[in-house]
Amino acid sequence: MGQKLVAVYGTREGAGKTAVALELAGAYCLRRKKTLLVDMALGGGQVAGLLKLPPEPNLGQWLQEIDELMREGRPYYEIEFPLERVTSLIQQHYTGLFVLAASPRDYPGRAAEMVEVVLFHLKRTDYEVVVFDTRSVVREYVLRLLSQAGVVLLVEDTYRYHLQHAAETLERLREAGLDTGNFYLVCNRLPSLADEAPQEAAAALGIPLAGVLPEHPRLNQRFGPRPVSYEEVSRYTQALEELVARLEQLG
Repeated sequence: MGQKLVAVYGTREGAGKTAVALELAGAYCLRRKKTLLVDMALGGGQVAGLLKLPPEPNLGQWLQEIDELMREGRPYYEIEFPLERVTSLIQQHYTGLFVLAASPRDYPGRAAEMVEVVLFHLKRTDYEVVVFDTRSVVREYVLRLLSQAGVVLLVEDTYRYHLQHAAETLERLREAGLDTGNFYLVCNRLPSLADEAPQEAAAALGIPLAGVLPEHPRLNQRFGPRPVSYEEVSRYTQALEELVARLEQLG
């Protein structure tokens, strides 16, 4: 089986995509898959901080080198780096998960071609699974990433107005020429009686349902920190395992 590329996308900030990306990458790592988590939120990103990793090395250092070569007149499709340079920018968490931290800089107008270079090189590595945390924007570099991923997980809850916003964003993506045939919905919390049912939400968005996760134990603390029960963790872990099993079926 070839390398699995999974992009985790949200149509709005606060949808919970970073938590899903972190947990998904960790779940693959626990399955003894050589897994790389890439923070593709150019101009910022939370992955390194949440994992308590240093901010450097990071994707920004790589993008700066690509930018310099492009400014010298090198076409992006001719830029190549030795594998040793690519791996030198990647950190390893104590759990065994590999991480490419976010770029502290954005590159408006040039990011799409630069990301193409990054994707080309990551596809040549021996990571079995590459999980991308993305920005919740409709930008050309995001479109290119989503188009090249084998699976795109759209993270959203089943609250009516959030689903309406997600539907509008999906329409914008399609109008921009993106084929959303590789998109799957992941509900990031269990629906209440007032919410849409997950299957109905997926049907309304025109994409299949990949899974339903309970609200993440660390995020479900709106009124201040509180102890997280074993039951909450166990319930989330079980739902996450079911999601990974579903993704394995997708190839």
